[in-house]
Amino acid sequence: RGTSIYFVADHEIFGKNLKFNFKTICDRAESKAFINRGLKLLVTDTRSGEAKRFHYENGILDYLTKVLGAQKGIMPAPFFISAESPIRCDAALQWTERTESRIESYCNSIATGDGGTHEAGLRNAIVKTLRDVMERKAPKGKAIAITADDAKEGLTAILSVLVEQPQFQGQTKDRLNTPEVAGQVENIVRPAFEKYLIENPSVADALIARVELAARARMASRAARDEVHRKGAISHRLTLPGKLADCSSTDPEDSELFIVEGDSAGGSSKQARDRKIQAILPLRGKILNVENAADAKLQANAEIQALVLSIGTGIGPSFDIAKLRYNKIIIMTDADVDGAHISALLLTFFFRNMRPLIENGHIHLACPPLYRIMVGKEEHYAADDAEKEKILAKYKGRHIEVSRFKGLGEMPMKVLKETTMDTTARKLMRVVLVDETETESAFSQLMGKDVQARFKFIQENAAGFDLDI
Repeated sequence: RGTSIYFVADHEIFGKNLKFNFKTICDRAESKAFINRGLKLLVTDTRSGEAKRFHYENGILDYLTKVLGAQKGIMPAPFFISAESPIRCDAALQWTERTESRIESYCNSIATGDGGTHEAGLRNAIVKTLRDVMERKAPKGKAIAITADDAKEGLTAILSVLVEQPQFQGQTKDRLNTPEVAGQVENIVRPAFEKYLIENPSVADALIARVELAARARMASRAARDEVHRKGAISHRLTLPGKLADCSSTDPEDSELFIVEGDSAGGSSKQARDRKIQAILPLRGKILNVENAADAKLQANAEIQALVLSIGTGIGPSFDIAKLRYNKIIIMTDADVDGAHISALLLTFFFRNMRPLIENGHIHLACPPLYRIMVGKEEHYAADDAEKEKILAKYKGRHIEVSRFKGLGEMPMKVLKETTMDTTARKLMRVVLVDETETESAFSQLMGKDVQARFKFIQENAAGFDLDI
């Protein structure tokens, strides 16, 4: 059974109220089981009696499957390589229609969140292989010139290496700095990946088409940016969207941007706002679903561009959080299914294109009421049916009148201000990223192109929801 190790936390350092989180420990154990193929781990919580076993015969291939979730791969099966010399190296690769890339790397079972020389070797192997294969397949001189970013677009990769006496950057070991590992990983992955593509020409064609699509989108996006810069040089100023009702404060720390649905809601929210610190951006209808949209399509979408200009940070490679114009970005939609759909589309956009805004706590959801409940002359407000039922039960036996708001545009300015926008009385929900893998899977399943995966999710979860339709 191996060595038993017991430890007790130092209460002088961690405090006397220290409690171990079973889920956190299980997450760590599961990652170790993924990285160390065949390892069996049992985690038992003696407080509750709950126990979980972790064992993955396919190692990082199983991990890649979990990370991809419902996303459909470009290749029929992921590419996988495992080598023992000159270093132990396992790598699993798959491309999807998504524009983002995700590489998770490990050295000696330690997660290297900031990458390092092993990731550099993997990237070099991928880019050089794709360039070589594309040049072979294209007529002489006709191959599209691709960049490393083109090759990485849509890539999900898991990389694990075992290195003797590794050199890490800093105490947290977030980055591997051992120089020779880059060449070792490249020399392991490149010939195996090239052989795989040569032996599977249909897979190579599909992957080349995916990379060429990314390259063309990059070129179109660059042309669009150059045109914007040219016009900017002529006007010598940045023009904010005309529909934006900006606040008077120029201090981002105090400022808030409310994203609302349509001109009707925009009108009432402009009346209810605090003009000094609250800006209003009305969007027309449902914005673009960006889950599988190319950069060129984002550049051409008027509502997306209005949003990007208003926030000020830019998106993608040009994103700069230092240029954020508002400390709080608040999604304020109707408290019904349509409003929830618009919120989901906006959250998809922020997660895919401005994720640091979520990670740094800048994205919030407003909580407008759905019902007004009059108990005699007393006014009460409920955000949903559950809250309404609590109020009705509390005042059972008294004269009660219940009315439902059709939307923010139909809500009296005074009510909207007091319940949803007044900084001293409102309730906001901050959007947080708890589990990146689960969140990735949820967005891919619910907002992606795989209708069957979405239908399966609805079938499995419909019983747990009271749909407002």
